[in-house]
Amino acid sequence: MNIFKVLASGKKSFQEETASAVLAWFMNPAMEHGLGYAFLSRFINALSDSSENAELSNLAKKLTPRLRGEYESQVKLWFNLEHCVENAYIDIILGIDDWIIAIENKIYATSVTSGQLTREYEGLKKSGSEKVGMVYLVPVEEGAELIDGKTEQEFNSLAVKNVDFKILATWQKNRIGKVPSVSAILHEILVDESNGIIDPVSEYTRHTLKALLCFVSNDFSGYDYERSNQSSGRNPLTEEVLTANDLMQKDRGYVGVNYGTSGLLRMTVEDFKTYRFQYTTQNMQNKRKWMELYEFKNKVSWKLYGTTDGVVWEDKLSSDLLYQIARIFGEKVFIRMRGGESSLCKMDTEEIRNRSWSISMTKATAEYFDGKLFYDILSQKKIF
Repeated sequence: MNIFKVLASGKKSFQEETASAVLAWFMNPAMEHGLGYAFLSRFINALSDSSENAELSNLAKKLTPRLRGEYESQVKLWFNLEHCVENAYIDIILGIDDWIIAIENKIYATSVTSGQLTREYEGLKKSGSEKVGMVYLVPVEEGAELIDGKTEQEFNSLAVKNVDFKILATWQKNRIGKVPSVSAILHEILVDESNGIIDPVSEYTRHTLKALLCFVSNDFSGYDYERSNQSSGRNPLTEEVLTANDLMQKDRGYVGVNYGTSGLLRMTVEDFKTYRFQYTTQNMQNKRKWMELYEFKNKVSWKLYGTTDGVVWEDKLSSDLLYQIARIFGEKVFIRMRGGESSLCKMDTEEIRNRSWSISMTKATAEYFDGKLFYDILSQKKIF
């Protein structure tokens, strides 16, 4: 049993407040997990490795285990959850000596809020905090090479002063250079404990570490109630099973769509006439395979009638689907790729066919290029 997946399988999604509490529990050496400073020291060292802040490096050294040295005599340490500052609440506050390290935690990309980091930072400075470190902890796809555009834009909008620092970190493992991840730290602790590099921990703690690592890697998702081996094959929160035409008459709610946007776009006109979708008025935000009714209606209207009004593209899609979208939406959409247009031109046909791409209605960084350019390059390569 994975207790985290159980908690995420209820009526509501797994809450960011809960994820923050779990993270703070692991970081606090006084808690009953028995890890001592094992998690905290690795977390601070990971931040230090991604930053050029010399004082942060000194903090990391203080947390490194020493023979004949008590941790309590080396650092002053305190924690706080939902810390209130002017105009904002900060998920986790970590006090180490004269430093305040604020962690703004996001486990769903949809919860990114514009200007939030700046409000939190300014609130801490107004409260008299002289040395402040801002950590923006965000979700990515496992092994991601890029950060979501809105997330990156929010992080880049934060300006810190003097000795203060800001660091971007991810929950899942990534391949983005010097960007630390919680999953990598969890995995390192499990390996080190198995190899006798750190003191043995209880079976309960070991199981909890493994459960959390698995849960994070699977995007904080609960157990899937839509498996085909169940008698109804339906999510227990489903209220009705309706055709696309029936759903067009509804004014609010959520629609269950296998494989999300990709699954919807691969349906044929005949499929839309006969297929019956799961529908509920319960809040299914951040639940896999569910989309808000207005999004469903707008994308179905585009698929069936070519109506582009109200269609918003903020997805990760395969090349063939993106090619169709880019042909119609052109310069209104943006595709993201490390290296931008030049990298796309150098890619071979097979690599492009097998790749998934992030698409957005906003050009957040220079790595985004518009859909018309994407369509023209793929057309020249005669891929589709």
